[in-house]
Amino acid sequence: MMKHFTFKLLSGALILAACPVSAQKAKPAFQPCGTQEIMELDMQKHPELRMQYNDFMKQLSQITAASAPSAARAEKRIIPVVFHVIHQCGPENISKEQILDQIRILNDDFAKLNATINQTPECHAAVAADCNIEFRLATKDDQGNCTDGIVRVASPKTYEANNENGVKAISRWNSDKYLNVWVVNSIGSIQDTGGEVLGYAQFPAGGLLSTDGVVLRYDCVGSIGAAQTGPFAPRFGRTMTHEVGHWLGLRHIWGDADCGSDGVDDTPIAQEPNYGVCWSDFPYHLLTCTSDSLDECGEMFMNYMDYSDDQCMSMFTLGQKSVMDATLGSFRFNISSEINLAATGTRDEDIANPVVCVPFADFCDNRRLVCAGSSVTFEDASFNAATYTRSWNFEGGTPATSTAVSPSVTYDAAGLYDVSLTSASTAGENTKTKSDYILVSPDAAQYGQGPFEENFENAGTMNDFVIFNTDGSNAKWEYTTQAGFGSSRSVRMRNFLNTATESDDLITPSYNLTTVTSPSLLFRLACAERGGEPTDQLKIYFSSNCGQTWGSPRILNFSDFNTAGLYTSEFVPTNASQWKTFAFSMTSLANQENVRIRFEYVAGTGDGANNLYLDDINIGNALGVNDLGYDLGLSVFPNPTNDQTNLVFETAKPTSIAIHVFDILGKEVTSVFNGNVGTGTQNFSVNMSQLSTGLYTIRLDIDGTSVYRKVIKK
Repeated sequence: MMKHFTFKLLSGALILAACPVSAQKAKPAFQPCGTQEIMELDMQKHPELRMQYNDFMKQLSQITAASAPSAARAEKRIIPVVFHVIHQCGPENISKEQILDQIRILNDDFAKLNATINQTPECHAAVAADCNIEFRLATKDDQGNCTDGIVRVASPKTYEANNENGVKAISRWNSDKYLNVWVVNSIGSIQDTGGEVLGYAQFPAGGLLSTDGVVLRYDCVGSIGAAQTGPFAPRFGRTMTHEVGHWLGLRHIWGDADCGSDGVDDTPIAQEPNYGVCWSDFPYHLLTCTSDSLDECGEMFMNYMDYSDDQCMSMFTLGQKSVMDATLGSFRFNISSEINLAATGTRDEDIANPVVCVPFADFCDNRRLVCAGSSVTFEDASFNAATYTRSWNFEGGTPATSTAVSPSVTYDAAGLYDVSLTSASTAGENTKTKSDYILVSPDAAQYGQGPFEENFENAGTMNDFVIFNTDGSNAKWEYTTQAGFGSSRSVRMRNFLNTATESDDLITPSYNLTTVTSPSLLFRLACAERGGEPTDQLKIYFSSNCGQTWGSPRILNFSDFNTAGLYTSEFVPTNASQWKTFAFSMTSLANQENVRIRFEYVAGTGDGANNLYLDDINIGNALGVNDLGYDLGLSVFPNPTNDQTNLVFETAKPTSIAIHVFDILGKEVTSVFNGNVGTGTQNFSVNMSQLSTGLYTIRLDIDGTSVYRKVIKK
């Protein structure tokens, strides 16, 4: 049913006289919802989804038109829910209490029991609905095993987590049986949404079954814990209420268009999304769009499907309830069926008689690489049981065993050591063992007399390198005999198989640099692209304490190391012209006795890059590099950039510098800095937000020499 546009002239004129049209509030630094943008990206990749979505909206309109909105249903619908917490042992690994608080808020909002309902203006409150829907954490998983409805998985995909980076494939239950909710550290900005996205969902149609559900930032879950301390705090759980509305078929109240319609009869036409609007602003945006008889009260900014602040939301309407009823009665009919409630353990009797589950053992730590004599702090991250005991075993550590929640363990002798944790409840026990997990380096470096060279001709030298493959896939650093610079041997990052945002580390042996004057790092790379516009990066870090901590990275963007162009099959370099030499200053580490180098490959979005090959790692005295920028360790990132890029380099002594930016015609467009700097790492931000798109040159003047770097403004 579409909106009616009859207009009561007299009453509307009286309201306008008393309350002039309000000005639009300022847009915040974040984007509350990315649902529409994610759906559009999916439809571009899978055109058939657009037809599915259009058919869904047409059928939904027909179903809701056939039955007038009603205040109550005969029976309550129960929705089984599972939370997948994707974390890197950071604040995104939120507590069970925070998740339970979100479930409470969700149920209050959908039942019209929320604390803000009494603040709803009377003319809008007349159509506020008890949706008669209840959400319950599942007590049985996909295989019928005991669960508390929360799954925790450690993965770097918690960052920039959208459908592009494959975060949902890490942990997903049957979307026909459960509402899947993924909790992540960050979502990022999606297709010009502008700012960090707080959450997104998938409509009942228009998306793949493998991605069906809701994604939330960790600090937008519930109203306690991280929701009160995160960057966008305070939050009160309405991000999930909004996203579940999408999951049940509701559109944004402004219809994702200027003065658009959401297809619901009792929600007034809205001019655009409302930001920062609250109770004192009522009535807001009176009659700003095509005349609407409902618009005498102004826009329904307190509706959960608008973008008002959490504390200024209070209601769904009877018309929106009809849409959700239609969705649950057709497109999502199975999820609240009696058969499914029994299968997921969400019946009344299941909730009234909870079962103790076997815990899943897991743990976090504050570091994996340490010097001999140093300590590692571990933290129990087990889940799936409210009460359990724990038992740690630390090979090579002191203490060797522990029952503490967060034990500190000292490792005195060099070596690779296992760590295991057993968690046990009355239902049983589970053990998590991480083999060769802790790397303890000796006080003396493995390589003591420089300069140093590694050309990978001897496969045995790889025993001294450390490879971290966080996702355990075949996309990883590995020794290869397929290609090298002037040989057939090198190290390959098999990025052809990689997915977006994957991160993989190659860590060198330790070197004593006291025998190298003004050391520099030189290495060769060969790489190709496999389509699209790759945003992959190679980050180079240095550590002088066995890898316990790492300095700021030198960053190579894909445009820097794309040496061979486009290859749609797996890239293997075939000649010397497909290799490029890179060099970075290590002068700040000249007197360090135990230095490691870390090559971190971070896969970008889109189709990404092809395989990358690394060869001829050299650490020596300046190494005859002609470009002063290499000796300075000069990096420019991000590149390309939307608004700001960073210029990072090292100075061996106090000196005078100047930084200028020139356009493609050689005209100076901005002066970044002109003055003195000290010794060490220098980091300058270059603001390009006011510049037109195109190619620019950054010039660094130092020690009587100018160094140039190209940067693209998108």
